[in-house]
Amino acid sequence: MKFSSRYLVFLLLALVQGVFALTAEQVLDKSKTWFKSGKAWSLNFRAQVYQADSPDINTQSGSLVVAEGDKFKLDLLGIKFYSDGESLWQWNVEQKQVLIKAVEDLSSALHPSELLFKYLNCKALSMGEAKFAGQELWVLKLDPAKYAGQFTKMEVWLSKKDYSPVRLFTEDPAGNSTWYGILDIKVIKKISNDDFKYKPVAGVDEIDMR
Repeated sequence: MKFSSRYLVFLLLALVQGVFALTAEQVLDKSKTWFKSGKAWSLNFRAQVYQADSPDINTQSGSLVVAEGDKFKLDLLGIKFYSDGESLWQWNVEQKQVLIKAVEDLSSALHPSELLFKYLNCKALSMGEAKFAGQELWVLKLDPAKYAGQFTKMEVWLSKKDYSPVRLFTEDPAGNSTWYGILDIKVIKKISNDDFKYKPVAGVDEIDMR
């Protein structure tokens, strides 16, 4: 039986693609590996919240440095949070006031794990591809069962270059949805616990509420 050279080329390409094809779970595992490569992570983000009963879109931007163990620095418009894993400093900039609380007092809606880590705990259901902001991305639809009552849908869009997150999507039981855009995310190799503590500022009152 004779085969044309063109047919053999197509057959070879199909075999190569089959060997190197990735499953949704494999892509998710590669994203987990990317996170394990550092001690902390820094990024800028933009969150857009779409209310099910309103045409308005609520937008919030900020920057974040986050490490495991509830350590983070979260900078939002007019307010800054610092956490060393035990104490939480909430700096209300315009009021020139810092409230010192226990970490668990931070609203779950503002906790960095809401933004960055939850998709890592989910199972990947399916995978597609997309382009966004000039980047080639993997699009994973996730099983939100672990967060039943909080989310009914979850997606993560991962860079094809290093499997870092570029976009996150969640939808809650009421039909409200949120898109997180992640910009300039970087791995930090070395970090100190002092990097997550609030440093006193002249003229700013501190109120200890622990």
